[in-house]
Amino acid sequence: MASPEAREPEEGEPAAREPEAQESEPSAGQRLLWFLDRYRGHDGALNCPMMCRIRGPLELPVLRRSLEAVVSRHESLRSVFRGGGRNLRRLVRAAAPVELRLRHLDHEPDPERALREAIAEELATRIDPTGSAFRVTLWRVADGDHVLCLNMHHLVTDSWSCGVVFQDLCALLDRAHGSGAEPPPPGLPFGAFAEWQRVALDGGELRGQQEYWRDRLAGLTVEPLPTRNTPGERRTALVRRELDQDTVAALREAARTGRSTLFSLLLTLYYAVLHRATGRTDLAVASLYANRSRPELRRTVGFLANMVVLRTRLDPAAGVLDALRATHATVTGAFLNQGVPYQLLPLREAQSQGARADDIVFQMLAEPVYSTTAGGLDLEVLVPDGVGSRFELELVLVPHDKGFHVLLFYNQGRLDEKFATELAERYVAAAERVSQNTGLPFDRIA
Repeated sequence: MASPEAREPEEGEPAAREPEAQESEPSAGQRLLWFLDRYRGHDGALNCPMMCRIRGPLELPVLRRSLEAVVSRHESLRSVFRGGGRNLRRLVRAAAPVELRLRHLDHEPDPERALREAIAEELATRIDPTGSAFRVTLWRVADGDHVLCLNMHHLVTDSWSCGVVFQDLCALLDRAHGSGAEPPPPGLPFGAFAEWQRVALDGGELRGQQEYWRDRLAGLTVEPLPTRNTPGERRTALVRRELDQDTVAALREAARTGRSTLFSLLLTLYYAVLHRATGRTDLAVASLYANRSRPELRRTVGFLANMVVLRTRLDPAAGVLDALRATHATVTGAFLNQGVPYQLLPLREAQSQGARADDIVFQMLAEPVYSTTAGGLDLEVLVPDGVGSRFELELVLVPHDKGFHVLLFYNQGRLDEKFATELAERYVAAAERVSQNTGLPFDRIA
């Protein structure tokens, strides 16, 4: 493999070929992420880890072989990038041994604290996609207690892909233990998806979706967030709050009553908080959609996710369920038209005041398989909150067995801590209020 210290080609310089590497053009989404990596990737904001806690008699050679088999199955994980701009190229390397970094924490005075610090450091450290698009670390916390982190650059994965990687790892550990079947076949190779996307865009297959976004985003204006008087260096900060199990259960039932989804209701609450902060009733929030409506992409590992802009016009006097119906229509329309790459959305006029449509982001993570057994080991999925954000203000809801973590990431260089803290607290209060009374008008939710 090429050394991570090897000179990276300058922007616009043709990519150098590697022996035993298959060269192809990146997808539209990868081109955007490459650009962002140059400017916003320094604090690990483009890291996308798959993490799990492993309890039981772990055999390192078995784990290493299973990880190598996972990487061998998915070409995205063997991809590195060369060049830049129009000359950016994706190189898919041949399968090779995986470097597994073992770190001993079992002799630390407080292994759990040492683990939290080690994870935070790992997640905040940028991955150089010109050398390798992932790092693998295994922390030994105690005898029979380890934490595995397959930390991947977002150029080669997304949240959905992390689930596929975890499923494959479990199946391969089972096979190594003499039980279980082979993992299901991988999905369409990522290179084939990228080629299909290029043909679809050039040949007009996505024209209907592009027309949808022209109509949906017509007349949109994006106002700047209330920034500091003197902006400082970009740095991701986090406000953490919680939604308890009873509140989430009541909200889930309210969403069913409104013939909608929990995602749409939780987004409606975000709209309400933003309405309180800005006074606007024409609100736009960006979100990442999986972009896997084609069955052959369900088990593809790679960066397929697309950013969509969820624009909804809301009546302040309307009740919660009426506001939910408006949000649900927005969410459904975006789902049916999620194939257009974000950089091709008609947003130039909307962003003319200096603010970006993806400054304000909403994410609700899918409920993971919290725990499973594979290869005689107990594995528990860990959802880290220490990954940086490349956005100005990003609300992420993370489900767990006792409710939801409410994580509000913000750029501390531009946004005031007091503003972010109040926004997070108002969101939790709005959720609790609506869980008890869905008859509230929209402008009283927050």
